[in-house]
Amino acid sequence: MNRSIVARLSLAVPALATVLAFAPAARAEEAGASCTNAQFADHLEAGKPVGDASSIEAAKKAVYWVDVANGGAPTQVTLVWSLDGQEVQRQLLDVGTSAHWHTWGTRPVGKASQVSVKLLRADGTTMKEDSLTLPSAAPEPSKPAS
Repeated sequence: MNRSIVARLSLAVPALATVLAFAPAARAEEAGASCTNAQFADHLEAGKPVGDASSIEAAKKAVYWVDVANGGAPTQVTLVWSLDGQEVQRQLLDVGTSAHWHTWGTRPVGKASQVSVKLLRADGTTMKEDSLTLPSAAPEPSKPAS
């Protein structure tokens, strides 16, 4: 065999092995979106969630902000909102191809004491579940006996 061909093959084989070793990981990432961070808020400032349970209760609305990693084609996710255990709304949100795609949904909470959100992938599988108890619904701490 020609020495130049052997030299080229000796360089190509390790490079090909490296590419093939990382291919399954890349395909797994492309297989579906995943939630890297999520948070309840009452509003956004400069694209970031702001507020806590008290401010959500005062504003009578909740924002649910999500950071989605999506290595595949653009897709959609669904926020399933529940108030006091009853599903009240589904919001469809677009997600592009990005390591950190930020999106959010907003929901009036009225007089609810608990707000819950389920984040679903386009195929309906659950990506994340989260809930928040509003302050007026939280039990008051017991007072020591005098």
